[in-house]
Amino acid sequence: MFENYVKIYHNAVPDVFCDKLVEKYENNPQQYYHQDRKNEARNWRMSFSQIHLQDHDIWKDDVKYLMDTYQMYIRQYREDCDIIDNMWPLKYSFETIRMKRYLPNNKDMFGNHVDVTDYKTARRFLVFFLYINDNEAGETSFSKLNFNASCKKGSLLMFPPLWPWLHAGEKPINKPKYIVGSYLHYV
Repeated sequence: MFENYVKIYHNAVPDVFCDKLVEKYENNPQQYYHQDRKNEARNWRMSFSQIHLQDHDIWKDDVKYLMDTYQMYIRQYREDCDIIDNMWPLKYSFETIRMKRYLPNNKDMFGNHVDVTDYKTARRFLVFFLYINDNEAGETSFSKLNFNASCKKGSLLMFPPLWPWLHAGEKPINKPKYIVGSYLHYV
């Protein structure tokens, strides 16, 4: 889907790495916290639990592996989208990597939103969502683009975080959904 700068890379990480992340997440409940917010005026809701991986030493090797993987796919994304040097910042950094879990409780989801909504988030220019398990539901939907990215274990979804890329993290149905996300920042 080059014309919309939405790319999915299957098998970006091996299944064994994904399985290890899920096991580590579940074995460290003291590290995650629950997000549950809604905005009635905007008809928007989010509910999930998450860990900021860089806040905990036990994730150090995983973070390094993820950063190396993201760097490799940044090069691939630029090539696939025909992004020339003048279109790309000279320097960039990563936002804290977060691992999220959405339970199949008919509540956990992340309603239609964009990831740049104010001065604080305006540094973001590229989204990374790495799906850590297969899930028949819980896809990332792009309602304005008429496109859904399925939850396929080891797949990496990349796209710009701005207003044309309205998206939602749909509810999982039969089992928890796990993703690892980050953003590239202008510096």
